[in-house]
This record gives sequence, C-alpha cells and structure tokens, in this order.
Amino acid sequence: MKRALAVLFAVGSVLDAQMLPLDARLYGVLERLGTLGYIPSQLWGLRPWTLEECRRQVRQARQRLASGDGEAADLIEEAERELARYPDRDGLGLAKVYVRLGGIGGEPLADGWHFGQTWIGDRGRPYGEGIQSIAGFAGQARWRRWFAYLEAESQHAPAAPSYGPEVRALMARLDDMPEAAWYGRSGVTRGRLMQGYAGVRFGNAAVSIGKQELWWGPTYDMPLAFSTNAEATWNAKFTSLHPFRLPWPLARLGPARAEAVIGKLAGHRYTWRPWFNAQKISFKTTPNLEFGFTRWSIFWGVGHPITARSFFRNFSSLTSRPAEGYADPNDPGDRKGGFDFRYRIPKLRDRLALYSDSYAEDDPSPLAAPRRAAVSPGFHLTRIPGLERFDLRMEVVSTAPLGSGWNLNYYNRQYRSGNTNGGVLLGSWVGRAGRAYQAWSGCSIARGGRLEFGFRRRQVEGSFLPGGAGDTRGSVRAALDLRPDLAAEIFFQVEHYFVPALGGPRRTASGWVAIVWRPAERVAITRAKP
Repeated sequence: MKRALAVLFAVGSVLDAQMLPLDARLYGVLERLGTLGYIPSQLWGLRPWTLEECRRQVRQARQRLASGDGEAADLIEEAERELARYPDRDGLGLAKVYVRLGGIGGEPLADGWHFGQTWIGDRGRPYGEGIQSIAGFAGQARWRRWFAYLEAESQHAPAAPSYGPEVRALMARLDDMPEAAWYGRSGVTRGRLMQGYAGVRFGNAAVSIGKQELWWGPTYDMPLAFSTNAEATWNAKFTSLHPFRLPWPLARLGPARAEAVIGKLAGHRYTWRPWFNAQKISFKTTPNLEFGFTRWSIFWGVGHPITARSFFRNFSSLTSRPAEGYADPNDPGDRKGGFDFRYRIPKLRDRLALYSDSYAEDDPSPLAAPRRAAVSPGFHLTRIPGLERFDLRMEVVSTAPLGSGWNLNYYNRQYRSGNTNGGVLLGSWVGRAGRAYQAWSGCSIARGGRLEFGFRRRQVEGSFLPGGAGDTRGSVRAALDLRPDLAAEIFFQVEHYFVPALGGPRRTASGWVAIVWRPAERVAITRAKP
C-alpha cells in the first residue's frame, strides 16, 4: 500500500492538471485511437481527463504507430494540433468565446423528472417554445502546481410549459410530496456560471473545488450516474491524473484510475439541500478490457445532521431500516452502486467495441441484483461494411427494473427529488420507469468536421405515468472548422411525443447554430516552464 501511495503522490516534473472540457473534440479523436489499439492504457469510462493525460495518450499512440496506417497517423496529427491550442506552460488566458442561437417550434417536453426532455445533454440550460440564445466564454489559469478554470454565459429562453391543477396533483402523487402551489417558470434572461473551479496537483493526483462536471460511464449517450444532462454540481474532487497500479494482488487487475467527489445538490424538496458523495475506480485489465465500479449516495440535508458519525454511517451501513418520516436523522442516505465495462472484440478490435453501463438503488452493485438494476448496453462499429466512411453506434437504456416497483431507480422515499440537480436528471435523460432505443451514424466531412444522424425512441411504463408515454425523435448534427480558430456547430431535431397525462400527441421542430472562437494562442500572460 505504501508503494501504491508513493506512486500516486510521487513528486516529479510539473504536470498540467487542468481538465479538458467534456465537449472538446479531442475526446472523439482519442477514443478512435484507443479503439484502433494505439492507446492500450486508455480508461474511457472516467472523464474528464487532464490535458497532461491527453498528452500522455498521444505520446503512447505516436510510439506505437505502425508504418502504413494512414488513419492512425492522421488522427495523431489531429490530436497534436488540438493539444497545441493548450500551451504546456504557466499563465492566464482565454480558452474560447461562443454564441448560440436556436429555437423550438411547438410545445416542448421540459420536465425529464416526470414527463421527458426535448433538448437533452445540454448542461441543464433552460428552454421553451420560441427563440433562445446563449453567449459565453471560458478562461483558464495555471501556476506551478495550481490550476483554475472558469466558464460563464448569458442565457435567454422563453417560458417552459406550465401545468394545471390536475397535472400538478399527479406530479405530487408521483413524488409523494405536497402539491406545489405553481409549477413552471417564466422566461429566463440571466448570467450563469457553467463551471468554475480551482485546484492543486500532488504528484499523480489533484484536488479541486468549485463547480465541476462529471462523466462516469463508457456510453456515447448520457451515463446512468453522472453526465452533462444537468448543470454541473458544486463539489470537491480528488482525482488521479494518470493510470496507476494498486498493490499486489490487486495489481493483477491492471492500470487503474480513481476519483472521489463530495458536493451539494440544488433544487431539492423533501429533503432540502442534500449533499452527495461518490467514488469510482476503473481498471484496464487487458488492452481490450476495461471495467469500473461506482459507489455513491445522497445524504445529509435538512433534518439530517452533518457530523462525522453520520458520514461514517453512510459509508459503513449495509442495510437500512425503514425511515421514520422524511427527515429521519438516523437514515444512512440513499446509497447507489454502479458497474460498467468496455471490450474490444477479438479479430474485430479495430472495428467493434461492446460496452455497458449499469446502476442500482440500495444495492452494493448492479451485479448483486441484476433484475432490480438499470442498464445501458451498446456497441460501436467504427466502419460500416460497404460504407467505410461511416461509423454506427447503437444503445439501449432501461431504468425500469425487471422486478417489481417502478419507483425503484432514480427515486428515494427519504430524498424524494431523487437523482436531480436544479430539477434536471443527473444521469440518463430516460428518467424513471423508461426504456429507450438509440442509434447514431456519422462520418468525417471537410475542414476536419463531422456530420452525424441520430434516432431515439423512448417509452415510459403505464405503472408510472397514467397511460404511459412515448416519444420519437430524429436529429442531424454537424461540426466543422471555418478557420483554424473558428468553428461552427449546427443541430436540428424533429420530435413526436404522446404523454396522455399532458393531452394529445404533439410535435416539435427545433435546432440551433453555434459559433465558437478558440484563440490560437490561449495563454496571454505566461511564465516559462521550469
């Protein structure tokens, strides 16, 4: 154990512990290099990565580059160009400036906790029928072992749909909470901090505090535990920067990365102002097999004392007696488990990868009670036979357990706002008692861009919503570079949904256009690297 800690906290050269934003194009390039087998130590299910970890992966790919593999060589060059935008030296500078203008025609679904979401994976941004816009910037700073990141934006959105007395009464029954006097919101024009954190590096580990995003899972769509569907949480995070090995005999599991987080959730009622703590560790047992374990819980909050004893009880208790009221001070919290894996298929390792995410409420792991678990399996075919320029991804998501109880996943009797932050689902957009089938296919286009087509079909069980619910949507997304420092992103979607509790079938058409300026020289005030 001492040896493992020495490796984790070893003092070496100054490492860039700044996190690469989750929407960075570089992730897709590195994923493809990993699928081709050029980054055998890559751990895909635990992100974001630091800039130094991205550089390490590119160096590993360059060292393993085989002569004649033109695709890998092109990908490595693209990754090196992207990393060149982040100079490896201390300083303060501007990372990006962006604007986005869009709109939604027709009444959208804007409550994923109960009915569904029209725009998903959008970092908890508000939206409604009509025109919406955002404008923002991101900046970064680094000084020796210290680092910081700030992203803020101005948001404008029309009012989301408001619901009448019958719908509000239904929502209160679904959540087992008193009926809200009014449910909905007016139009929004506000400034918003999207991310803002500072931290310090200790060897191969870093500690940071602030508003930070998490992505814990191998899926292309949103993982079941933490994703960018909701706004980032305020938290403190401990993370390993590069893969390390645990002491024998656990060293046989291969290189590992670990992360531990404690933070607060916003917008909760019954129980108010809860906290969460989460831990994940991922292993790369072979160059083709990666798997990870997650443990997290919602705890503390109004009526639950914030003490060392309650913190220890949350970690150590294996069973939970029925709570005495919604504010039982002895309740250990809403504990959850997760397991995920990613596997490159033998003889098809440069073409096909299988993966799955899973999640369980009140069980130490989904492997302990698979019939109660939520699951999200999928595959990635990197080249479609006959259409070699196109790839194909397909995923299935189910939060409805095979056993009894629609209210099992994403809900808790003590913490009745469940897995939400600011009223938006923390994990998968599918929500409670839902199943979805999804597919994406795309190809590279001119100027280093990508064109992608998507399809989603979701259904919600009638045991949860009266009459159930269903929605089908198709989308097209394009991203391309207009200039080396200027990029454009375009998104368009059509949707048809039927939620009997909200009335008859409805349709929406929506989309947006974004322009992103990324300065070629990101660091404005610099200090030479020692």
